Amino acid sequence: MEGVIRRSQLIAPFGVGAMSVLANGTSVIGAGLDHWFSRPEHTDLDLAEFELSEWRLQQRLKVGGFRLPPDLRTHESSGSRAVNVGLTVPFLRFPTWSFCPFSGCKRLAQHPLSLQEKPACNAEVHADQKYDSLMVQVSFVAICENGHIMDFPWREWVHQDVSPTCRGELKLISTGGGTLDGQRVECECGVRPRTLRDVTMVNPDGSSRLTSNLQRGQEFPCPGRMPWHGAHSSQPCGVPIRASLRGASNVYFAQVASSIYLPQHTTGVQDALDVLRQQTVGSVVSALLELGHQLTPETVRKYAGAQSATISDDDIREALAVMQGEMAAEGRADSADVGEQEFRRPEFQMLRETSSNESLRISAIDHDAYGDDLGDWLDRVTLVDRLRETRALWGFSRVYPRAPTREAGKAMLRAAPVDYSDQWLPAYEVYGEGIYLEFDADRVAAWESRSSVVSRVAKLLQQREAAARGNTLSGPLTARMVLIHTFAHLLINQLVFECGYSSAALRERLFVSEAPNAMAGLLIYTASGDSEGTMGGLVRMGRPGRLEPVLRAARENATWCASDPVCMDLGESGQGPESCNLAACHSCTLLPETACEEFNRFLDRAMLVGTMTDPETGFFN
Repeated sequence: MEGVIRRSQLIAPFGVGAMSVLANGTSVIGAGLDHWFSRPEHTDLDLAEFELSEWRLQQRLKVGGFRLPPDLRTHESSGSRAVNVGLTVPFLRFPTWSFCPFSGCKRLAQHPLSLQEKPACNAEVHADQKYDSLMVQVSFVAICENGHIMDFPWREWVHQDVSPTCRGELKLISTGGGTLDGQRVECECGVRPRTLRDVTMVNPDGSSRLTSNLQRGQEFPCPGRMPWHGAHSSQPCGVPIRASLRGASNVYFAQVASSIYLPQHTTGVQDALDVLRQQTVGSVVSALLELGHQLTPETVRKYAGAQSATISDDDIREALAVMQGEMAAEGRADSADVGEQEFRRPEFQMLRETSSNESLRISAIDHDAYGDDLGDWLDRVTLVDRLRETRALWGFSRVYPRAPTREAGKAMLRAAPVDYSDQWLPAYEVYGEGIYLEFDADRVAAWESRSSVVSRVAKLLQQREAAARGNTLSGPLTARMVLIHTFAHLLINQLVFECGYSSAALRERLFVSEAPNAMAGLLIYTASGDSEGTMGGLVRMGRPGRLEPVLRAARENATWCASDPVCMDLGESGQGPESCNLAACHSCTLLPETACEEFNRFLDRAMLVGTMTDPETGFFN
């Protein structure tokens, strides 16, 4: 079986360990990175063609490099040179259990992960039929918080036994109704049939009904199955496991790290560094440097080939010195991880200046060119004519969107560990443009010290603590974070209305931290992976005379929601995902989750305009 998928979707949402549905209706799960770039017969591999270099993201994720997912090429399209022809990304058929939809059969059967066609039911009831009845994959799987997934334990469930010995034929019968009570499992051994009632429920203490109710008096914890690595791949787990529909939104959350490319040095040195940091070249160069070899430009050109043809010897020497300094200072893979705020600080500093690099072009606008009412709260505006963003998949989670540790997340992507120099992650690059806005730091500091603002944030902190297991916030939850995050959402919604962008074409990137190194900025950009938003439209909206009406409209939109007074009143108790919003709903503030960094959490219009009873809470009041 074959299917077509966009390369960017192999990063998210259909990467390693994620389930997707082929055009013929077959549900499949993405295989681990061990099986990507397997060499087909009668073709040559040139992996350098797929390599990406992003020095900041490589250091943070502690990997040797990144690779683009392969694109499928044929001998006809590649000409006489059969290089990288026939590369595919493997998927496995999952769930492995299927049932016969014929009303007189309903037989359950299990098939291998590697089955390459739709299975046909071979029960005797189909003997007189002209055509065999094709079986359909079941809709249920079982997942746990540690990222594992397995087939629903049909045999264990109906026999109420964690280790059943019966291998009789099973049936899945629908008795009608819209609840799980209408789904019944039977076994030919004569054991009492059992419905799927409450298999997706969770007990108040955090345990699941599937774990505690499968067999009376004995727990059924997660066995740690990892079918994306093969039928027998597993690891110790033991946490509660819960049933879920295979298409449910909590079955897979891709953990993606992103970085805006920042030039380190002059153009020539930066080009040399980009070549040296590519996986195939960088692994050799790094190994030689670790062994104490004194590399020359001629040695580098031997491994880099045509990629180094336009780079001078002096630039190569300086790039080698930079690499040696980084390896000595950071200890390679043993270096400590930095928080998201500190990782973004170099971006924050660069976006406040001008740049003419090919991958990052920034022009500053005189602050006095904008209206006086904006000057009261807006400290800086820069226009990003071109930026390059790299997004890399470093892991995934299930049940909750919270991320595991970086090393645990990377380990989930491979069946067997590899050395640092051979470790790579799937990634892709997108180009776009954007508008960077920075709030006046003194006014923000004075506003967030108000007692009404402090009490308002305290409510969000309570909601966040209640939903701590699903927390995705990349930094501390503060008043300025809620203010800038909410304003970014309102500004994106207004730009969509003014410019005609699709709602998923724009993204936010927040730069927020408190004193002593305070940040209060936001970047709205259009790195959407296609031509939309790369023609200068967003930059044009940031120029004087065009930006002021957009910002004023965004502020005015915060004063009233189509769902008010309900939306504002619900802000007293929480609403939205896991009740982690106050005055924010789909009618006023929420965005597609691809556009929001915090999964549409931690939003509150009252932080901008106040409430009817307490207008002083609003920053713009």
